[in-house]
Amino acid sequence: MPSRRSVLTAGTLVALSGCAALSPASARLAGVRLTNTGSATRTFEFTVTVDSETVYEETHTVRAAEDGATVELDDTLPDRQGKITIATAIAGTNISEETTFDDNNCYDVIVEYTGDNVVHWQSGRSDCDAFQ
Repeated sequence: MPSRRSVLTAGTLVALSGCAALSPASARLAGVRLTNTGSATRTFEFTVTVDSETVYEETHTVRAAEDGATVELDDTLPDRQGKITIATAIAGTNISEETTFDDNNCYDVIVEYTGDNVVHWQSGRSDCDAFQ
């Protein structure tokens, strides 16, 4: 017969794991802009996964800074909520960056290639309409 302590411990673990399952992440992407502040045109390989499912995977060519090019992905991104991971790689280089959003905010992201690095600048808010 199991001891009272082992029954209580097992019950607590089951209860706590149920709480985690009741409050999953529901992050959203309001928009993404790809910018290239480097000196040469680059191809961005950009991927979005939601709850481990790839929902967006595209390449975009972005001209160099002096051309003032920015690629807006707002209208092409799927409207999905969950644990979101964005990944950016610069084709032909070893430069990449990955960021995960695992809360309940909505994010506007600027992906900046600086010439020697990729940075994911993000602003998070509780309401996606705040970015309109």
